[in-house]
Amino acid sequence: MKTAHVIGWALPMAISLGGCYNEVDLDSYRTPDGENLLVINSILCPDSAVRVAATRTYFYSDRRPEREYVPGLDMELTVNDTPAGRLTFDPATRLYRSDVVPSEGDRVRVSTVWQGKEVTATDSVPRHVSIESVRVERQGPTQYYWHNDYIFTYYVTFSEPPGPGNYYFLKYDGWGDGLYGNMEERNYTYEYVFQQLAHRVQQSRPGWEPYSPLGLPFSDQGIDGTTHTLVLKEIVQGGYFVDFSRWTVMHRRFRLYAISEAYYRYLVGMLCADSYDDSLSGGMVNIGLVEPASVFSNIIGGTGIMASYSIDEMEIDAMEQVGPFPD
Repeated sequence: MKTAHVIGWALPMAISLGGCYNEVDLDSYRTPDGENLLVINSILCPDSAVRVAATRTYFYSDRRPEREYVPGLDMELTVNDTPAGRLTFDPATRLYRSDVVPSEGDRVRVSTVWQGKEVTATDSVPRHVSIESVRVERQGPTQYYWHNDYIFTYYVTFSEPPGPGNYYFLKYDGWGDGLYGNMEERNYTYEYVFQQLAHRVQQSRPGWEPYSPLGLPFSDQGIDGTTHTLVLKEIVQGGYFVDFSRWTVMHRRFRLYAISEAYYRYLVGMLCADSYDDSLSGGMVNIGLVEPASVFSNIIGGTGIMASYSIDEMEIDAMEQVGPFPD
């Protein structure tokens, strides 16, 4: 009934909007400030040397088959307000490179001059937060999609450092023995921090639900300074031709990224601006019922993102905790 209701709402709305289109001359929106703006992108972490991509912007309607990288920049690196040399352009990777590997807590800054204007990017590498334990429970067989589905619930515990303004990204995935036991459908909706994320995203995208096979960001809002246990689910589908007796291992890997505020704001902005999913809110962006959200940038004098993270991970074999599937 829910699907029928959505279709019933969307169809007359689409019909009513059918005559509301106008031709727009995009060239009238070209501005000198927007043309050839320098784009700086860099992701910092404590196990990798500093790398920076520098590209140029282009107008939306112009055909650009690939990024236009900008060589020849005089790009300076500063760590904790101390000069750390210049980055050199590598023609093979088309990235600016340094041998400097930042540490947790370091404040990193790169700066250059583009068309007479200084362009700077700054971010601080967060300290990693350890996963203390991962516990798993299994429910089933039960009716979810099929009569013999199983629901695995994972409890991922970590201690959130005291003080507001900590940000994270969680990813969980898995692999089996090459044929059985690969990660199936993820479900984030039971977890408090992702409910908070949904509340924020829904201000721009009504109806958005927390889901991504690539992981999701969250903040310490409501869990600041506590030992918190994330509740995550995996839906393992049965069906008439699934033989769970062949599942001998279920390796699962949980990655907890401590990310900078800039990284968090950028990722949330990407979620709010995404119009390419199948959700109702994505469709509303496409037909103009919801305003597209701007994506965060912390590049002064240009655009792009300098972000940073530190990571901790833990791997388990779920079968060791829950045992083999029932006969």
